[in-house]
Amino acid sequence: ILYFYNILVRLPTFCQHTSLTTVTATVPTESVMDGDFIEFDYDQDIVIDNYNLSIQYLCSKPCTIVVEVVASSEFRTGVVIYRTRWKNEKHLHVTRNRTVLLKFPDIMVYREDFFIKHTISIRSVVLRAWIVDSHHHNEHNGYVDSFAQAKVNTFKVLKALPPFQRPFKNHTKCLQWDAEQIWRLTENRIPHCPHESDTVDMLNFPHASTGERFGIIRKLDRFINKDFEKIRVQRVHNPRFTFSVWIYLLSLCNSQICGILQHVSENNLYHTPLILLTNNGEIIIQVHLASGQDSAFKSFTGLSLKMWYRLDVSLEGTKVTLNVTAWKSIKETVENKHTYIFDSAIHYNDTSGYFVIGGSRFLPSIQGFFGPVKYYRLEANGFESVVNPLFPQKMLEELDQKYQMCDNISEIIPVFLQILKQSRDITNKGTCHSYFSYLNNKFGQLPVCDKLPWNLETWKNHHTLISLMQTTEWNLSSGFWDMDVTKKFGRHVYEMVLERLTQQGGLGLVRSLMPYLQISSCCGYHKASTFLAIIHEAGLGLPVDLVQGHLYSLIAAQGDERMALMHLGYKHMQGIDGYPQDYDLSYSYYANIGKMTSVDRWEVQESEQYTTEYILLSDEMALKSQTNEEDDIFHYLNFQAQRGDLEAQRNLARMLFWGQHGVSKDIETAVKWYTKSALKLKDAQSMYDLSVVLIKGHGVKKNKTLGLQMMRKAASMGCVEAINGLGWYYSTFKADMVTAVKYFEKAAEKGSRDALYNLGVFHLNGYHPRNPSKNESAAFQHFLKASLLGHVDAIVETSHYYATGNLDNFTRNPETAVRFLKNICEQNGYLGYIIRRGLNAYLKGSWEEAFLNYLIAAETGMEVAQTNTAHICEENTELVHSLFSTYDCEWRYYNHSTLHYFGSTLGFLKMGDYYYYGHKNQSRDIPLSSSMYAYAALADSSQGIFNLAGLIEEGHTVSKDILEKLQIDEDEQLGKTFTLEQLYKRCRDLDREVLLSPCSLALFRIQMKTTWKKIMNNTALFSLVNTSLYILQTW
Repeated sequence: ILYFYNILVRLPTFCQHTSLTTVTATVPTESVMDGDFIEFDYDQDIVIDNYNLSIQYLCSKPCTIVVEVVASSEFRTGVVIYRTRWKNEKHLHVTRNRTVLLKFPDIMVYREDFFIKHTISIRSVVLRAWIVDSHHHNEHNGYVDSFAQAKVNTFKVLKALPPFQRPFKNHTKCLQWDAEQIWRLTENRIPHCPHESDTVDMLNFPHASTGERFGIIRKLDRFINKDFEKIRVQRVHNPRFTFSVWIYLLSLCNSQICGILQHVSENNLYHTPLILLTNNGEIIIQVHLASGQDSAFKSFTGLSLKMWYRLDVSLEGTKVTLNVTAWKSIKETVENKHTYIFDSAIHYNDTSGYFVIGGSRFLPSIQGFFGPVKYYRLEANGFESVVNPLFPQKMLEELDQKYQMCDNISEIIPVFLQILKQSRDITNKGTCHSYFSYLNNKFGQLPVCDKLPWNLETWKNHHTLISLMQTTEWNLSSGFWDMDVTKKFGRHVYEMVLERLTQQGGLGLVRSLMPYLQISSCCGYHKASTFLAIIHEAGLGLPVDLVQGHLYSLIAAQGDERMALMHLGYKHMQGIDGYPQDYDLSYSYYANIGKMTSVDRWEVQESEQYTTEYILLSDEMALKSQTNEEDDIFHYLNFQAQRGDLEAQRNLARMLFWGQHGVSKDIETAVKWYTKSALKLKDAQSMYDLSVVLIKGHGVKKNKTLGLQMMRKAASMGCVEAINGLGWYYSTFKADMVTAVKYFEKAAEKGSRDALYNLGVFHLNGYHPRNPSKNESAAFQHFLKASLLGHVDAIVETSHYYATGNLDNFTRNPETAVRFLKNICEQNGYLGYIIRRGLNAYLKGSWEEAFLNYLIAAETGMEVAQTNTAHICEENTELVHSLFSTYDCEWRYYNHSTLHYFGSTLGFLKMGDYYYYGHKNQSRDIPLSSSMYAYAALADSSQGIFNLAGLIEEGHTVSKDILEKLQIDEDEQLGKTFTLEQLYKRCRDLDREVLLSPCSLALFRIQMKTTWKKIMNNTALFSLVNTSLYILQTW
């Protein structure tokens, strides 16, 4: 009887080692004494087709002989693929021989071909045989227990050849010619096992957590390996996993709980696991049960501040183990273990929804930092088995040391200021005192200030700080004492440093002023932290130190400093300056500053906010358009406005309200001009602008009645923004959603981005009267349409959906989310203020101040600021070049300006020139040069096309890919002349406004050369031309 079981794992399989366990049974002594035996003749040790197995045996009593073949693959052990038996009742006490023909399945012995698909990788094949007494053998149970009852047994291990070392089978079938040829193309191709592990690095670079709702979103896919995926699916209600998370707390939660790790389902519900921190330092772990309910437990850990902790959370079935490791140094750790067993099965599907490290829209994050986060998808590992070291160790150790040092500084400053305040109170003059006070001061004990409580060691360690406080004590003794005095002192120090640096020759003081910036940073004034990060990463005045640059970037971002958030978002987006490219990490920072930008827009009265203007310093026309209150252009505009010119009044109001075109903000005067132009009831836009100012009270006293009247009038004149504004008014102040939607839809039909966004909000919250249930898909469609029109809040919402992918039939794309957010973040008013200061300084000839402001903006990833920084470096080499010891200034920032999705055309041209000529320490690279010129050409730069043509004329080769992108045809017969003529024509067409451009001259030269070549190759035509020239000369 022959049985085959085709149930082994098929190729391709995950390459891992497994072991075969062979069952052994003790042979009864009685059987040996009776002479019973069974053995194989050892002829062949390799698995082959038609294997002849020769067996010798002897039975002393009626017996049954069983022969079995057991195979093991990579993931299946002990699979029976063949079994047979026979009885021996007559030939007793006689040695017998029997040959059994084993026919192994083709997928075990032959190589894969057209007919044999999915061969099996076999680890071992075991032949085994045994003898049992016939009266002991149970016909009904078969052979399951017979091996254990054997009188005698034997086994033999055969070696199975690897799939690609096996022979091809000689088939008796024929293939059609075309099928055979197709097979021949792939017959020798060896597939590779896909590299896949169940260990996931959820976070491999530190993350600054501000305690808000902007965490790192991660989404996991199904395993590619079918065996891993099968295990994962089977364990949905019996899970095994481990999360290992490093955290560093600066303060406890502001709310009752905050998030460390969150798992959010497709329906925006919490799933397993949810790791939380309470406001007293305890850890809560919540799971989602198979019954649909949630359950949680609290571990009384009492985490301390300013110490690195590793939290290892493992789940095995219903048992949760939490290991809390306090990391004091590389040699000193303290472990604390907590265990809890849930009384019901736990549901877990890690491909459902998404994970968030830190805060989400539903729960804020911790205040501090996240270190490495590792996830074991299929293993419940103990502390010893988890491999998740603190990395990068040097930077994170220094971060802890930095905060310890800053704690000391924060203790010194308030004490000094308190004693300074006592001194101010004692020496204060010009105050009327009582007569008793006069007598007490005359005859009683005079008041004295407290003694400074510092010893000699403190004076030595903090000499710079104490000296700084002593030299600035007059400024410190004035002002409001109810403010955060430490942060106020930090701001004072930072402004003092900037004042020195922006003086003529001040940039040479960078190294000597570093201690003051560090003090300012320790005081919690994180503009100083951002500036320190820029100095270290760009190498301004000292060698590049990426560790220190990363450190101060994280410190500043944790303090919610806007430029630092943009800086980290940009660096992680590009993967430059030692930061790993990670769009999810970039999104967490951009989402934060994007939300700030949305809020900042309504706080225009802030003096440090200006509209971001994209003005290149190399654009002379744009520079001439800039004005100020003393400029002739401004005076003329003001004169026209005074005369009643409606357009002048509206432009003047907008310039003063937003601080545009070099004019300082003046909200009160802007409102005056808005009012004058609006009250004429002729300009709908002016009336709408004034209505918003009146309703919201921007710079004026609120007047909803007049504001609504102006808005209605503007709407009746067809102003789309006013129609949307009426919808906003009815939804906000009247709670009349039906009327609000009517206005929103009317405005949306006319292209109002605000109306589209408002309709999206209504769908998201279930406010739409015709569709009262929440509809995220409809909301997203409206948000997306508004986003494409540039609506800031809509972009924030749209990017969230791209980051999470938590919509039906929607593909997650964090890169698109980052691209959306970066554009609106660069419209932030505080960045606009820095750009404005840089431009004003440049126009006034203050190179140092212009350079520093543009440098700070450039490090946030703003392309215009990068181009302008490089321009200043080019224009004033003596000022800047001595400061950059590692990077070349113009090379660094022109190069960075080309890395954007729509890179700087000027940057491409400059980098093309640098590669062409060889810039300082950079050697010539013609292929890269042509690539840079090509990118400029694709942006319709006539200069880029002209330079490409120049390379071809010099004999350099421009790749076919570049010419194809430019849609330039090639002709082998006509040669490069044909290509040059097309390029110069394209270049000429782009310079239509110039009567005689370099491109038109070059085209004329090429055409003349072509014509002259034709003349020279035609004898008759050459003679005719010569004759004509002779006649002309004679005439």
